Order: sequence, then C-alpha cells, then structure tokens
Amino acid sequence: MLHTIHADFYRLFRSKGFWISEIILALNIISGVLLGGTGHVGVETGAKQAVKSASSWTGVGSLINYSSSISMTVLFTLIVVSIILGVDLAQKLYKNNLTSGISRSGFFFAKATVIVAITLGQLLLSYGLAFVLGTLCHGLGTVPDHFVRNFALTFLLQFLCNLAWVSLTTVALYLTHSIVTTFVTYTLGLVALTVPAAIFPKVEILKYLSINFNYGMTADKTIIQNTAIVAVGFILAFTTLSLITFEKQDL
Repeated sequence: MLHTIHADFYRLFRSKGFWISEIILALNIISGVLLGGTGHVGVETGAKQAVKSASSWTGVGSLINYSSSISMTVLFTLIVVSIILGVDLAQKLYKNNLTSGISRSGFFFAKATVIVAITLGQLLLSYGLAFVLGTLCHGLGTVPDHFVRNFALTFLLQFLCNLAWVSLTTVALYLTHSIVTTFVTYTLGLVALTVPAAIFPKVEILKYLSINFNYGMTADKTIIQNTAIVAVGFILAFTTLSLITFEKQDL
C-alpha cells in the first residue's frame, strides 16, 4: 500500500498535465489579486460573497475573497484526481497492482489516501499563493475580529466540501472508467443539487446539498453545522459506494 502511494506521487510530479493544471490554477489566483476577480464554476447564489476591487485583495483580504471562488480549486483537484485514478482505471493499469498481490481494498484505500492528500494540498496551495501574492501586492491588510477562528472554520468546511465533491465524482469514475464522466458529473451536479431546494424551499437541509461554503457563512452556526453534516454524509456514502463498486466489478 505504501509502495502504491509513493508510486502515485512519483508519477504525479513527473506528469506534465499536473504542472500545467497547477500553473492555470495559479494564474486564476493571480488574476484575482491583480484584477479583483477569479474564475467560478457553478451557480451563483446569494450566499456567495461578492468579489471587490483589486485593492481589497490584501493578504488577509485575499483569503476572504478567494473563499468565494473555491469551486475553481475543486475543478483543478478533479483534474489531478483524474491523473492519479482516472488514468489507472481508463487504461486498466490497476491490474499491475492487483496481480502483484495488492488486494482491491488495498488499492482503493491507497488511492483514497493520495486523493485526500491532493485535496488538502490544493487548498493549501490556493490559499497560500493568494495570501503571499496579496501581501506582496497590496500589503497585509486589516485583520477582522475572530479572523483566525473564522478562517480555520472556512478551511475545514471547504476541505470537507471538496472531499464530498471528489467522492461524488469518483463514484462515476469507478462505474464508467471514463475520465470525461468525472467532469460531466461535477458540472451536472453543481446544477442538479440546487434543484431539490428550489422544489422544496421549506426543507432546510436541502439548501446545503449544493455543498459549498465561504468565509461569509461563518457567522451562522446553523450553516456551519448543516454544511458539515451534508459534506460528511456525502463523503461516507459515496466513498462506500465507490468501494463496493470496485470490489464487485469484473475487472
């Protein structure tokens, strides 16, 4: 299992696709710091915090502003996941691991460990770059009250939300062995998961199926709690479904 994890990271860092995707992600963040706006994937909602002028992207301001554009980080996380897992499934490279004595569950959890590390790394990279560039270009900025607590909550909830999206799209990847399906699932999911709340607006928990969180939501404990519940539920449900699918598939 450790050998599989090491091999995945070795292959990842030697992949041109990985470095190209990271450069594009960095350019997206740079555009926010210099121009005041970043890319966004999905449906805008009232809960989204508006991105202000470029001057608001100070070191601290960049962390707050970029929290509303985290969908781009999710997208680039999925690209990296496709390199690590999608290529193995699409080209049936996993057979090399299985024939060498690694069990299906061992292969699955090795990949899951790498995916969790990638998801965390992409978040750290995004916010780290935003903070450094914002500080260099516009200064540190004013630190709001309870900033450390609120940003820590934002980071944790977004980590869970990103893992939830990865878990959801990974099911499609295990079912179809098609990399394209990953991005189709993500794109359709962004829209489809907002539909239940629109049909049943009085059902509170349905509002959180869109699986998103930003700094501006930290003031409401109910939003924090419900977002965490839905995200963890997605992670557990879809990870279990992926494992069952992989275990029972005729490979």
